[in-house]
Amino acid sequence: MDEAYYWVWSLYPSLSYYDHPPMTGWMIWFTGLFGDTERFVRFPAVLSSGLVTAMVYEISTRIFSDRRIGFVTALLTNALPIFAMGGFIVTPDTPLVLFWVAALYSGFMLVETQKPGWWYAIGFFFGLAMLSKYTAAFFAPCLLLFLLFSPANRYWLFRREPYLAFALSFILFSPVIYWNFEQGWASFSFQFAHGLIPEERDRVKDFLDFWGLQIGIYGLFLFFFIVAAAFGVNHLGRHENRDDYRYLAFMSFPILIFFLINSLRTEMQGNWSVIAYISAVIATPGWVSEVSLYMREKRARLLQTGFTFSIIFSLSLLIIAHIQIVEPLFPMPQKREISRRVYGWEILGNRTGDILKSMAPDTFILSSRYQITSLLKFYTPGRPASYKTEGKRRFGSFIKDDKIAGRNAVYVIETERVDLDRISPWFDKVEPAGTIRIERRNELIREFSFFKCFNYRSGLIKS
Repeated sequence: MDEAYYWVWSLYPSLSYYDHPPMTGWMIWFTGLFGDTERFVRFPAVLSSGLVTAMVYEISTRIFSDRRIGFVTALLTNALPIFAMGGFIVTPDTPLVLFWVAALYSGFMLVETQKPGWWYAIGFFFGLAMLSKYTAAFFAPCLLLFLLFSPANRYWLFRREPYLAFALSFILFSPVIYWNFEQGWASFSFQFAHGLIPEERDRVKDFLDFWGLQIGIYGLFLFFFIVAAAFGVNHLGRHENRDDYRYLAFMSFPILIFFLINSLRTEMQGNWSVIAYISAVIATPGWVSEVSLYMREKRARLLQTGFTFSIIFSLSLLIIAHIQIVEPLFPMPQKREISRRVYGWEILGNRTGDILKSMAPDTFILSSRYQITSLLKFYTPGRPASYKTEGKRRFGSFIKDDKIAGRNAVYVIETERVDLDRISPWFDKVEPAGTIRIERRNELIREFSFFKCFNYRSGLIKS
């Protein structure tokens, strides 16, 4: 549902935004030059997925000197629900994963070749990752830890290349810093409070919810292989004196430890930790193959069979999930139903458009949630102006409240959230305009209510 919100970003190109740095909006803006449809909005996700698959294949093949392991690594990456979803849904994780993997590849080439020029590739892609999502910042301390614990690479700390590289990344990220300075550090403050400051909540429940979701989005049984590889490949690196193995480990397990600790302090979203798993995923097939050599034959066969089964099982669930989105075949609780997140928005947009036809040409759409506001903007014919009530933060830089005073509005809200007592004082008159039940296979997905609102008075929509 957030996808349409990032599309709204592309309509208002900026140095940054309240929620995240600007790369997602920039990508959608660029592909939107070729067509303003779902296909072009989502093209960055498809392209990024293909490039990430190619790069993880290359890294794994080179490290483990086996194209079969590279193939399994590419397959494993696309067998994980979070990466599979990222292949057709655009979010800030789309460019984050792409540029993180590019920086990771550059770091591997540095370790393998010891050529200083790779530092500038690291700095460039790290800067682009920072322009994508703030969690990219983990790359720098992970790389520093690797250098500190790698005798063969520690000398880089006394060379100028790493510092020039990170100066480059800082320059690339500087538009976000400038935007935050101009906006009173709004985005930095929001994200810091959102993910780091402890809240008065049921911490045990938050911990279990977060790690339960991690297991689900990282392939159920595969999750345990991946986490084991994140730590196990470091042990292999020490045992075999392989800095490339250590590199994969240090680009993963410190972040996993951070999220383990932070999940005991505050609520976190499941996708925030995606960068913690990338190099662990690259390491997993090779780690399984390598560690099997140190096991007795029966245990080695059991490990490899379990790993193969886990990939097949995860891929099977993904196939079912894709079918469920297109044509639901299996009954699921409404809150867990996949298709309800993607189905019905065009229907809602068309109905909103029909109501707009009966009102003045400059009538705008009003809703109370940024996701609904963005989806209505995208799917309503003619792409009319759409505003969020109290949109000071997320929509504040996109609107000028005093410019729409005196105009009429169509208020669209989920029936269960109707709040006319809050809306009515800001208009001369508010009258019902019907409801719409969005159903699929005779099962209710959502119900929306419509209201015609006349002569808007400034103040409800915060700019």
